[in-house]
Amino acid sequence: MLIGEAPGEQEDITGIPFVGRAGKFLDSVLAELGVDRSRVFITNVVRCRPPGNRKPTDEEISQCLPNLVAELKSVRPSIVVALGAVALKALTGRSGRLSDDIGKEFEIKLNGVPFIVIASYHPSAAMRNRRMRERFRLVLSKALSRIDRE
Repeated sequence: MLIGEAPGEQEDITGIPFVGRAGKFLDSVLAELGVDRSRVFITNVVRCRPPGNRKPTDEEISQCLPNLVAELKSVRPSIVVALGAVALKALTGRSGRLSDDIGKEFEIKLNGVPFIVIASYHPSAAMRNRRMRERFRLVLSKALSRIDRE
């Protein structure tokens, strides 16, 4: 399961997570790793695009968290990749520097659903920064290899 921050413009229009530029980049990295997007459940912490495409507030996150918990209960993922700082904070409560946590694993139990969270950069950041891009690819590869072993 991959969890991002909030819908962008294209996602808000279509109702499908990660279909804009960042989604196309994510799809290309998944394909490069030999994985079709249909094998991965992709969602966001917040369901509606915040005004001006700003970062979601803590209140918006807490209002949308029940939707995310329902998806977690339905999908029951063993591995969740938190795509960016907002997703990582929503899942783990961590609010430090994201770069310090990239690739780290956190054992979580959210409303009775146990899973491992792996911190990653958001695809929109990774597609613009070569160093982030390589670490993003490595994190997805690590997460996918964990799934293949389970």
